[in-house]
Amino acid sequence: MKKFLLPLLALALSATAASAQAGPPQDGGRPRRTPEEMAARQTEGLTKQLGLSADQSAKVQPILLARDQEMMAMRGQMQAGTADRRQLRDQMMAGRAKYDDQLKAVLTPDQFAKMQTLEASRRQRGPGAMEMQDGKVKKKDGKLKIKAKTDS
Repeated sequence: MKKFLLPLLALALSATAASAQAGPPQDGGRPRRTPEEMAARQTEGLTKQLGLSADQSAKVQPILLARDQEMMAMRGQMQAGTADRRQLRDQMMAGRAKYDDQLKAVLTPDQFAKMQTLEASRRQRGPGAMEMQDGKVKKKDGKLKIKAKTDS
């Protein structure tokens, strides 16, 4: 009986160690989503929050998908260090304006105003809440180093 329990115990311990080495997903434990998943989730949320019709939802999802794909590509350039941060920020702002114009054409004025209010409140409670706009964030060996720009 002891000969049977020892290998079983060793197997259980090795399985536990192997699962512990897998580690959490990137980005603070959040799984990465594809642009398609993000657009579908955002469309679902906007449909509920703004009361979108089926026709509006069908028109909003491709707009959000294109926006998410473009933003993900720019974030990839930023993380790879192949582009200037200020230039990318300007491109992101221009992209936001472009997609806002497209959404404005699909949504009613009340729905668009409510969407902007929801986005503004989301940005305020987000990590860093826009205060780190001119600061620097570096990631090295899985650790974040944040350097804030001070007014002195």
